[in-house]
Amino acid sequence: MRARIEKRTKPFLHFLVSSSKKIHGWYDWGRRECTSERFLLNPYCGCGLGCFYCYTRAFPGYFKEFHQKGYIFVFKDFDQKVASQLDSLNIGFCGYLSPVSDPFQKIDKFYNISFKIAKVFIERNLPLEFITKEKIPSSMIKLLRTQEHSFGQVSILTLNPKLSKILSNSYVEVLLENIKRLSENRIFSVCRVDPIIPYINDNKAQLRRLLEEVKKRGANHLVTSVLDIPFKIKDFVFRNIKKISGETLFKKISSLYKEKIGYLHADINYRKDIFSFLRREADRLGLTFSLCMEYELKGSQILGLNREFSSSLNCEGRNVPLYKRKGKKFYPVEGCLGNCLTCKEPVCGIEELAYGKTRKPLALKYSDYRRFSQRIDSQGLG
Repeated sequence: MRARIEKRTKPFLHFLVSSSKKIHGWYDWGRRECTSERFLLNPYCGCGLGCFYCYTRAFPGYFKEFHQKGYIFVFKDFDQKVASQLDSLNIGFCGYLSPVSDPFQKIDKFYNISFKIAKVFIERNLPLEFITKEKIPSSMIKLLRTQEHSFGQVSILTLNPKLSKILSNSYVEVLLENIKRLSENRIFSVCRVDPIIPYINDNKAQLRRLLEEVKKRGANHLVTSVLDIPFKIKDFVFRNIKKISGETLFKKISSLYKEKIGYLHADINYRKDIFSFLRREADRLGLTFSLCMEYELKGSQILGLNREFSSSLNCEGRNVPLYKRKGKKFYPVEGCLGNCLTCKEPVCGIEELAYGKTRKPLALKYSDYRRFSQRIDSQGLG
């Protein structure tokens, strides 16, 4: 069915999309470091924060419209569609708000779709996670603290207020307070220093202080990466970096970007030096540690760097099991740690998810969830 798009001008120009949008899993990049399966939930395409380095700027369709014109697209009644889809399934994964935009950006204050989606999950006893550079609504914290495996991730790139506004249009004190509020409500909290841009926010003394500040406020886990750049938007990203760095420093930055692993990556020695430092600091502070989508080339092989640097079983630090339906709600599968990427003995009973058996990870679709659910129902595994 072709999507119907309506132009809206309040609270500001955006577009309302009526579509049969489906929940789905990770995208097929040809490589993957994400250890756990997730239901990816994207109520918005385009993001009011407007981070210049966001990889979605290289995507087609609505994302291209956002990149070129700044348009934001809102998926009408997406929470109701999610509810209907979940009610047709016998298996469930943690919901993820949102891999392509900030769930609490300004437009969400008007539509409140992120909270509505979270409510759909929590009412069914399914966990939900989010990543944000905005203030977390109190209503979201009150909701998530009622579900044992739900958690929050806060992206903090620097403690420098001016640089934080430039890089992510965010306020440092708000972000630090997010960590504190999650911790005070006994919600597992993740700090993401993601991305690190060489010579911009990579000062080790400042990174050490950042980790100390988030630990002081109760953070449990650290995720980091060094900026990688989609080739389609390389010139755009470099132009914006040059505005921050100036000509001389920009030459040093751009000279690091020579490695082609799907996207353009910084020199492996530079990246490993930063990751080694941050892993040591995380260990010192009692934070678990992992990387997001970081790779190296070994001959013709692309190898994930978490095998060398991660201190947690799952890359987001939280072991969130697969859930199965019992009546109207879902419950965690006993003995499941959620580590599909390395799993060899699937206690969930779904062999296709045991990617540790040298199996290529699947880019799961709603139809796959339906297939798994029908099998569970017929075999009585629920």
